[in-house]
Amino acid sequence: MKTILVLGMLILTLKITRADNHGNLINQIEGEWIMYRGDQFEIKKISSSKVESTFYDWKGNTRIKRSSNLKLSSDSAGKSETIIKQGEKWQYLAGGKEPTDSSWTGLSCDAEKAGWKTGEAGFGYGDNDDKTVLAEMQNKYTKVFIRKEFEISEGSELKSLGLLINYDDAFVLHANGRRLLNSNSLIVDEKTGAITVNNHEANNSEYFSLNDFAGAFKIGKNVIAIEGHNTNLESTDFTLDPQLLMGGSGSFVETNRKAVHESPQTEFFHKNRSWNGKIDDLRIWGRALSDDEVTALWNRGKGTNKISKETSESLIGHWPFDGNLKDASGKGRDGKGYNSPGFTDGKIGKALNLNGDNQYVTLGGKSTDYTPASGSLTTSLWFSVNKFDKRFQTLIAIGDAGWSDWRIARQQLSNNISYVGGAFVRNNTKINDGKMHHLVAVTEKGKQVKLYIDNVLVFNGGNNGIRDLQTDEDGWLPAVGANLQGQINLSTPLEGEFIHMQDSLRVTAKPSTKAWVNNSHRGLFRKVDSPNEALLIAARKGDIEKVRKLLKSGVDPNTTSPNSYTALGYAAVGGHLDIVKLLLKNKADVNQSSRFQKTPLNVTAGSSQIEVAKILIANGAKLTSRNFNGGFATHEAAFWGQPPML
Repeated sequence: MKTILVLGMLILTLKITRADNHGNLINQIEGEWIMYRGDQFEIKKISSSKVESTFYDWKGNTRIKRSSNLKLSSDSAGKSETIIKQGEKWQYLAGGKEPTDSSWTGLSCDAEKAGWKTGEAGFGYGDNDDKTVLAEMQNKYTKVFIRKEFEISEGSELKSLGLLINYDDAFVLHANGRRLLNSNSLIVDEKTGAITVNNHEANNSEYFSLNDFAGAFKIGKNVIAIEGHNTNLESTDFTLDPQLLMGGSGSFVETNRKAVHESPQTEFFHKNRSWNGKIDDLRIWGRALSDDEVTALWNRGKGTNKISKETSESLIGHWPFDGNLKDASGKGRDGKGYNSPGFTDGKIGKALNLNGDNQYVTLGGKSTDYTPASGSLTTSLWFSVNKFDKRFQTLIAIGDAGWSDWRIARQQLSNNISYVGGAFVRNNTKINDGKMHHLVAVTEKGKQVKLYIDNVLVFNGGNNGIRDLQTDEDGWLPAVGANLQGQINLSTPLEGEFIHMQDSLRVTAKPSTKAWVNNSHRGLFRKVDSPNEALLIAARKGDIEKVRKLLKSGVDPNTTSPNSYTALGYAAVGGHLDIVKLLLKNKADVNQSSRFQKTPLNVTAGSSQIEVAKILIANGAKLTSRNFNGGFATHEAAFWGQPPML
């Protein structure tokens, strides 16, 4: 009876402990957090079931609002402990040298005897932020090897270990002689062992949970070893900057994601990049058409509604848009219209008529129908431009998440069309004239991509390689007159980790998620109500009573947050003269550099706040202080269009 009672109490204790772990992490991360991103900042509000993020410009004007439902599962309670801190010294092997065997990943290796050097983490070149600069790496070698021995104390929870790493372009992680994992940017051919390294920018540190590899570590002495890879010899930069954490992290999933943009300038897929003009006689084949077949479709600029039996081979679908969205090929892949697309006279009968206000058509069938097993693809259509009013305005696209998401669109803000389908090609034929033009885009597997406009050919022979048109992993259908990648991004659950540090919260998006999609979802946040952040916010808002109270309580007037300006810089550019004088009276450094190495005068010079600039100069602000790009205050005034300031 006593044994049963003890076991029951033990089970209850375990249940309570797990529940408390989850509750502890929620308690630690609930509330408002702030992070500075370029010339904007984000305030993230976290509750037990919801995440809300609002992005502001440096003046405090709202730019973007995001919201999502939050589901949290805590891996470990308590605040995160950094076992290997940022900037600690590691042993490294560079200069084109490589270890002779795998012993470098274990404790038996005498790295010093083997000629390894010692340097601070932050190995790399080309970004002006590296601690150990590998100045000779470019054009000479692509691999760097680093290792570090460390201790894990008694009672530590090995399952709560995690790697936090900023890297460009790829890495492989080892511990105690065992290979654990590699970044998604490094692909190993299982048959040949050949390694392919894809481009990955070091925009922010990413978190890799080592929960599944707890057995590779032990209490006492351990060693962690990392091999860093660059894409190629010519690469302009490289970064390898790791840390090792324990505890205080929790996995999360965000669903029901929504975003509201205050202006088109903040939305990369504004109105789904919808087309403003006509689209007529769309045909798609699962093979590469020949030059003669393309010429026949062009038909001396007249077009044709008849094609030969041979040309009909491998036809995926044919949408004439003659007053309806039906597939005339007999394959049953009828289209579906959104936001009431209309019809008008086209090149051959009627044509789809889109007004640029988010009207589009999705094609029928399955996503796999449009990435055929042959690996080749041809798309033919007639089109006209009524108005170019968006970047990358789209004729047809299956997405925008890499080389395999084929798409035909306006090239940036130009008057030309480009095609991405395994590789990139741009046709400079002028088409912004209101007239109907014929377009054919071809991907020939492993050989070339071609783009014809009015039978004028431009091709890419694959000097940099032709990627395969792989099955679209999102499972969405092609959109005619739009690119739905913005919707695709929001429909995909966002997975990541919350890592609660002593005075901050690091948010990471899982490395399995496309990094370019999630860069703005990760970063290092600080509590909005912490004294240092409160001073920066009050100075920016012009709240002099709050600033006075914080300074009186002992807050350093020169405090900054990662990527922020100083309180003096924010008050100055906002024109808050009284706060500027108060900060200077409290010994704020008039020449302290902050984000982009800008001093308060550099920041102010890009505004119309001439009286503030005079006060800064009168208090010793140096006109010769340079920003990150080497520019003076005069350059700032010229760049931001402030002649009176200049």
